[in-house]
Amino acid sequence: MRIAVVVTFIAWVAIGFSRAAQAQIVELDRPDSQALSCLQKTGPAIRYPAQDEAIRAPGHLRLSLKFTAPDRAPEVTVLFRAASEAMLDQVRWFVRGYRLPCLPADGAAVLAVQEFEFKPRVTDPITWTAPRAVVEQEARAAQDSPKALTCLRTPKTPPEFAGTPWQGEIANVFVELTFTAPDSPPAVKVAYAGANASGTQIDAVTEYVQRYRLPCMAPGGKPYSVQQQFQFRPYGAGARVFKDAVPLRTFLASIKGIRGMQARFDLRTMGCPFQVAWTLGKPALDNRVGQIGTPDLNRTEFLVWLAGLQMDLKERSFEELLGQTVIIDVPCGTLNLGGDATAPST
Repeated sequence: MRIAVVVTFIAWVAIGFSRAAQAQIVELDRPDSQALSCLQKTGPAIRYPAQDEAIRAPGHLRLSLKFTAPDRAPEVTVLFRAASEAMLDQVRWFVRGYRLPCLPADGAAVLAVQEFEFKPRVTDPITWTAPRAVVEQEARAAQDSPKALTCLRTPKTPPEFAGTPWQGEIANVFVELTFTAPDSPPAVKVAYAGANASGTQIDAVTEYVQRYRLPCMAPGGKPYSVQQQFQFRPYGAGARVFKDAVPLRTFLASIKGIRGMQARFDLRTMGCPFQVAWTLGKPALDNRVGQIGTPDLNRTEFLVWLAGLQMDLKERSFEELLGQTVIIDVPCGTLNLGGDATAPST
């Protein structure tokens, strides 16, 4: 039996840097607005692959596009990939419809970078940036900005896990990568490996991520860290997924120990109603919580409280849902939890 692998970047931790960095393809500080002004697009739209949508799999791709003729599709290089093969196929077909008719037939090539994101739990499930003009050069002054992390390079080929053992259950491996130099492999720490993860799978993940590079990092600069999830899923195996947006009351009913908690929040002071994205991590890892739409600082204490909650799940269900995100509909009103309360009141 084959094993599908879902690869997801979970969170960025960025520390600023300010000295010169090495990179072969970098964004222009002031890109030539005319370089891509005549860009045309024909052909099919991008579709969320059915098999990925069914398991709520996200995806993120960054492509380098090289236009060499006015009537020819760009040459495509995958700079960064945390997405399935089906997602990559959809994006490749999409950019094959690009043309740059104002490019002189004997002129210099035009380079661009574009990012695509598949998000299974937002209003717009597939988004992409406008193509950004870039320039090839050996060095530039890096900016103290999270944009510096957009140069992360992953292997050209997808992970090769064909040699990992057969299994009948989903297995998760989370790794933390710390980059300390632009041309060196990251230090790798296994942040979590589920009970179903084999030593062969853990070794395969570790070997793969050691091929990552952060070429625009300033030599001698402060470290950068990133966490990534690898999920081994047997083909044809059923899996639980979170339902679409759920009411706060329904979400809290799934929390471990909710009946014994003490908490009170006046949601009316938080710009209600609003939505929260809550990603399952505990007890293996930290949960992640984010606001959907316009953020409001008045929600800070409430979001911190949500981040500390742990779902009441059996081991198998936890492994299936780990790293998935549920959208919580937060109403207006008050949230009161008492030691003897049988259910939260909102």
